[in-house]
Parts: sequence; structure tokens; C-alpha cells
Amino acid sequence: MAFTACTKDFDEMNQDPFSPTGTTIDALFNGVVSSLQQSMNEQFYLQNEIWYPETELGALISESWGNSQIGISNLWSDYYYMLANIRELENRFDAYGDEYGDTAICDKVRAQLNILKAYQTFKLTDVFGDIPYSEAGRIWENSPVGMKPKWDSQESIYKQLMNELLWSRNVLQNDTTVTPSGNEFYKLSYEVLLNNNYILWAEFANSLILRHGLRMYEKDPEFATPMLVNAYNFIYTQMNTSGGSTTGGGICLWPSVLGTNWDTNWSFREHKHLRMGETIWSCLSSTDDMDGSGIYDYRTFIFFDTNHKTDSFPDGAWKPYPQIHTAETPTEGGSPYAQSRDGSYTFKGPSCLYSPFNYYLTRDERYVPQILVNYADVLFMKAEIEVRNIGGITPPLNADESIRSGVYQSFLFWTHMPNMTSRWTYFYPQYTNYVGNLSIWDWCNNMAANVMNYAVWMNPEYDGSQEFYLKMIYQQRWLNLFRQPWEAWALARRTFATPTTTNHAKLTSYRMEYPQKEVEYNYDNYATQVTSMSHGDTRQTPVWWMVRR
Repeated sequence: MAFTACTKDFDEMNQDPFSPTGTTIDALFNGVVSSLQQSMNEQFYLQNEIWYPETELGALISESWGNSQIGISNLWSDYYYMLANIRELENRFDAYGDEYGDTAICDKVRAQLNILKAYQTFKLTDVFGDIPYSEAGRIWENSPVGMKPKWDSQESIYKQLMNELLWSRNVLQNDTTVTPSGNEFYKLSYEVLLNNNYILWAEFANSLILRHGLRMYEKDPEFATPMLVNAYNFIYTQMNTSGGSTTGGGICLWPSVLGTNWDTNWSFREHKHLRMGETIWSCLSSTDDMDGSGIYDYRTFIFFDTNHKTDSFPDGAWKPYPQIHTAETPTEGGSPYAQSRDGSYTFKGPSCLYSPFNYYLTRDERYVPQILVNYADVLFMKAEIEVRNIGGITPPLNADESIRSGVYQSFLFWTHMPNMTSRWTYFYPQYTNYVGNLSIWDWCNNMAANVMNYAVWMNPEYDGSQEFYLKMIYQQRWLNLFRQPWEAWALARRTFATPTTTNHAKLTSYRMEYPQKEVEYNYDNYATQVTSMSHGDTRQTPVWWMVRR
């Protein structure tokens, strides 16, 4: 971890407790990577309690955990601690360039940092809308505004980050090893996310340009269109095979690499109330037969479990919970997320009447990753650009093939997940009997064809229209975002065309309220911000890029 060039002449720099001068650039950078991981409170109070039911990726058996401010406060404070370290790193890059008389010497590592900053800043502004940004994270710079930063508009944040991402991608995909002045670019001696694979970093940046370019497209097509066309034409060579049989193509945080444990199991075990809902079940099975005979999308076996076993269903039954329960809905219980299932997997408690989320996805905290983006998501975004004819782009073959390619990559990613952990020892007979001796590539190709057959070609709504194809793209992208409910929430708010059996009656939050601590300590700027919000600091005020509501 010692890298003398990183710390030379920095003794007079900021000495705040978050970024002490004794900490190297490498350690600070990897700390920023680690700070991307979701806190237990974000998962518990926001993802499980709000975003899963609102997107209809899951269903709640009871709305018992209404204190969303706990999760909001955690998400907000974690981001600004991270931003303070990012500002410190940016200052160190500037000082390093001044020392060498070469302002470009830190360009590549600065580009990597820009991508991390963009990922998490986009996430925060997509949750809250306008946020303090340009003046934020500068409390240790002796800035008069550092303690009480003003709010920036989401539009200005988006456009700044998009331009930074474009610059960062171009810097990283350029294989030049020296600056125009002839100095070698500064390179991290170790890096825990992508191991200094600059091409993969460039692909990460391009994926964010696609994601957020689409998000802002209807609000400002003049700005977004050239960026989307440029990002669409970018050639991926790493993410589609990154990790090979390990990930099937994705950029993820791995707790085993970061040397930490997730809090996923705690958030499910203590929350207890998430189940497979009617909406997602309707996208996975052609019938409501509880024996699973109608299942045509075998991601079902990775995403969910059956209910508790009975004499009639010795492996349990596939039973979705109503998206909106009534007084007639049977009381649901059991212990499907309890760690006791390590020793007795099929025991979920006799009162577990409905299908829970897959225990292994919620149990393993070392080898099941937190997903940042995967290649399937990239392909679904490209398919949307094609079908909507953005910038004059059309499908290279046809829309069916564009969707099928995304589904295939999604299967590659998700069916590799059980290989990540030795805990994953139980597989449903229907799943194992089908997989048999097929290679993972053949099996995923067959499953993609199966999904297309049922979801598209045999779909009674199939008419080859743009509207139909967009609905299928959003459906499959929504499924692929199963463990990224914040991204599915953004997709639902942007399109109002994700799967629903409630006519989106559950989608009532267009943003989240600001944390109470920010209201208290930065009241004047907060009060100014609230005056510009259509419905005040409530969930009914849409974020800037929302146009369909």
C-alpha cells in the first residue's frame, strides 16, 4: 500500500479525518470503491420496503416498516462521506500535476474516479432530484460554503456528469501510455474493482452514458441524442466476456475482493415481508399451475423459492402473493430467510404459504455480488434506441434478435450466479433435469429462445408494433434488474411501461424526501430549494427527467 510518489509533498494538504495525509491515493481510491456498497438500512427501508413493491418486482405481505428516513439518511450521508474523499483525491491529482509540471499526468486515474463519482451521484440525484453537489463534499477545504452547500439542479448535474463520462471513456480507451509531454500516466498500483483494466473501465463509462442518456432523452433530446448515438456505436470487447464462466459479463462489487460482508441477509431476515408477486410471476410462467409446469423462464429458479413443502407439493408450490392484498388474503408467515435454512433448506415454516425470494441470493454475503451494470442491460438499452429510432438508428437485423440477444446475456449472467458460492447446494428438480449435461452456453441459448417463444411470438398482443417491442424490452430489462430495484424504479418512473398487474397503482413515489438532518443543518438552502418543487419536499414531486406521470 506504500507508494512514495503518491504522498510526496502532501504534508501541507488537508488534514481532515476522512482523508488524512498519511493515506495513499491507492487506499483512498479503493475506499471510494468500497463505499459504493449499499448499507443495511438502504436495503431494508428503501429497497425491500418501497422500491420492490413499487416496481412490482416483489410484493409485500405487510407494510410494517414505514420509517424510510432511516434508509434515506444512510444513503445521503454515505454519499457525502464518499464525495469528500473524491474531492480530496481530485485535489491530490491537481497537486501531483503541478509538481510534475504536467496537468495530464493523472488523467487516467482521474477518469476512473469520474466514473465512480458519476455512478453514485446519478444514483443519489435519481432518488432525490435536485441535490447539493458543486459545493458539497468540501467541508475540509476551508470553503465558506462547505458547511451549508446550495442545491444544484438535477439537469445541471446530469449534463456535467455526462460530459465528464464522455471525456473519461475516451481517455481510458486510448491505449497511449504517456502524456503529450512524454510523462507516463499515473497508474494505481492496485485497484479492487476492475484491476486497472482501462478498456473495461471505458465500457463501464459508456454503459452509464447509455443508461442516463436514455433517462434524460425525452426531457432534452438535443443534448442526449448525439451522446446516445456515440455510445450506441461504441464497441464492447470486454464486458460481454469479462469473467467468462465466472460472471457471464458484468461489472460488480464482490465482497470477497473488498474484504467485507454485505448486509443483505440481515435486511431480508429482519424485514421478512418480501415475496414473489403476481406481476413477476405473470412474466415467468404461462399458467398459474403451482407445480411449476407453466414456468418458461428458468430465471424463476434463481430468483425465487417455492412455499413450504406439503404432502401435495413435496418440493413446495409456486404461489405468488397479491401485489395488493385484501382482507381475504391469507395471513402469510414462516421463516424463509432464517439462517436455519443452511442446515434444512426446504424448511420455510408451515405458515410460509407464498413463494419467497431465493434464499441463496439473500443469504450469501461473500460471493453473491452487488451489480453495478451487466452486458444484458447494455443490450436492452441499445435495443430501445433501435426500436425508438433515436438518432436514426434501427435494428441491425430485427427487433426480435436485439431482444433475444439481451435475454441470452441475462441468462448467462444469472445462471452463473450459483457457481459463485459453495452455499448454493439445492436446485429444484425441474431446473436440474432440464440443464442436464448441456453446456452453459447451449442451455442459455435454449432458454432465450424459450422466453422469446412465450413472451413474444406466442403472445396474443404480438403485432410487430413499436409499442409492443418497447413493452417487451422494458419487461426483459426489468427482469434483468431483479437485484437492482433502484434501477428498476427509475425505469418504471421514466416509462410507466414496465410490467404491472395493478395499472401501476403501487408506483406512488416519484422521488424520496430529503433527510431530516439536511433540513435541520442546511435549512436556508433547503427552504429555497422547496420553493422550486411542484409538490414541495414530497414523493409526488417528479424528478427533472420524468415526463410521463
